[in-house]
Amino acid sequence: MTAPPQALDFVLALSRAHGGVVLRMRQDLAAFHGLDFGDFTLLYLLGRRSDGRLPTNDLARLLGLSVSELVRRIVLLEKTGFAERVPEPAIATQRQVMLRPGGRQLLRSAIATVEAHCKAHVHEILASDLASAHATLLRMSVHMEPDA
Repeated sequence: MTAPPQALDFVLALSRAHGGVVLRMRQDLAAFHGLDFGDFTLLYLLGRRSDGRLPTNDLARLLGLSVSELVRRIVLLEKTGFAERVPEPAIATQRQVMLRPGGRQLLRSAIATVEAHCKAHVHEILASDLASAHATLLRMSVHMEPDA
């Protein structure tokens, strides 16, 4: 029986798996939808919200980006009409990022591509192992979720 992986081994294996998945998704997202995987993730996070909006600070934290990195990404999505920055209703000095109708439509078609890749990457993993890994990843990322 092999010893359980140490934290470093686990995180490095996680990073390698992430890199392989993202590389394949990037290729198809770019070819079929003109999207980068980071842009897809951003649009997906907005699309999960009923109002299609997230405060800039929360969205940056969820994406693991600084606010300035997020703004550079948003500028490109604004130029294509997929997203826009709007004032925060409660705090006029802060901004939200909002999914636009064109972004929602693009997201719907891109989700099918990403879901196909996700299924291909996990098809050999037992359902119980997949559920356990998913729970572990959620526990690891809980600090990234915006305050409810």
